[in-house]
Amino acid sequence: MSRRYAYPADLAHYVQEHWPPERKLPLSGELLDEALTVCFQASMTPEEGRTTRFRLLLTSPSQLPESGAPNEGVLRLSFGQDRPLSANELRRLGPATPFETSLIGAHAVQGDLRIWGIAHSGPAWLAPTWGGRSPVPNWTYDPIVHVTAPGHVAVRCAGRLIGSLERGVLVDETLDVFDSEWLPALFVREREQVRAEHAAMQASRPVPSIVDSALVGRVGQQMLRRAIQLVRGAQHGGMLLVVDASSSAGAAAGGGVRGLRLKYPFESSEPARRYRSLLFQILERVADSSTADSVGWTDFVLDQSPDIERLEQSVFELSRLIAGLAAIDGAVVLDKRFQILGFGAEVSAELASPERVWRALDTEGAHCEAALVEDVGTRHRAAYRFVRDNPNGLAIVISHDGGVSFVANRSGEAVFWEQSLSP
Repeated sequence: MSRRYAYPADLAHYVQEHWPPERKLPLSGELLDEALTVCFQASMTPEEGRTTRFRLLLTSPSQLPESGAPNEGVLRLSFGQDRPLSANELRRLGPATPFETSLIGAHAVQGDLRIWGIAHSGPAWLAPTWGGRSPVPNWTYDPIVHVTAPGHVAVRCAGRLIGSLERGVLVDETLDVFDSEWLPALFVREREQVRAEHAAMQASRPVPSIVDSALVGRVGQQMLRRAIQLVRGAQHGGMLLVVDASSSAGAAAGGGVRGLRLKYPFESSEPARRYRSLLFQILERVADSSTADSVGWTDFVLDQSPDIERLEQSVFELSRLIAGLAAIDGAVVLDKRFQILGFGAEVSAELASPERVWRALDTEGAHCEAALVEDVGTRHRAAYRFVRDNPNGLAIVISHDGGVSFVANRSGEAVFWEQSLSP
């Protein structure tokens, strides 16, 4: 990731230099610069108090089939008359073209950029970010511009990030915390417990199938991804706290979590532990359909049975539940088995704040830069206090503008990762 103060013109130049050589840009460098400048301006102008978010497809409508289908390609809807590409037009069209399902189409007409209509893609392209096993369809190699927050403009080709502007910085790669090694390491004990319990369940089978730890971890990651994206989409912000409730450091009198005041605690029952029940059902179903010694993520992805589809959707309904609980003040609290402990949680103001925090510059946090505690809002400051007092815990902060930060304790220091916003 390269960091320097940059403008839309810099992004346009970078995209031209790094566009796949086997593909031709459908518009000139000058028009690409203009398109990105207009997108940048639109990102800074909210519509009725809502953050402006949209995808802009830079291709001619003639490049799209009339009989396309969403989630396999696109449904092309052309206006009776082209409209000028301007920040106001993009801002007005944004609410009618939800980022997750539609794109605004624009092309060059006699040297001018014009909006020709809407391309409805459906949500299947979001699977890697939102969670899910669906294959990602690719129906164009022409530029798609993602506008996700004020000043956040990214250009992609067939799902691959070419370059983006984030807070005045030119970014040439995504930072996806779910690809890190440190995040799964926080849950290694819980994964091994699941594998041991599942192995005991499989012992009576003529040919037992052992589950790979990556399968256990990735099912949980899919659930968290979906919950985060649902909170982002609601645009109210929220915070998820994952506690190591089994440790003496995390436990408080009465079975709570030290340093947290839970306004709405849940009783420890099967509904609160539903994720664990669903996880074991998934593992059993995948193992029962195989004669191999071990099964993993690929077996889960390739299993297209109605049972697996139903179980996956049940996991995502838990994501929806968690996202809904995040709509009120306070944090949603989960343990490392993803049992829902409660919501409306307040991190005690009596917990000491760290003297300094660190912004991770790479996925593993090998390179960091110092950041001021005072530069962020109350949610982030609460997250810093939480991880300082719960070194084996995790905080995920979703801001009103859609920004996502993962906060963890690394060697006694509060470190945060700013998750890339553009899927």
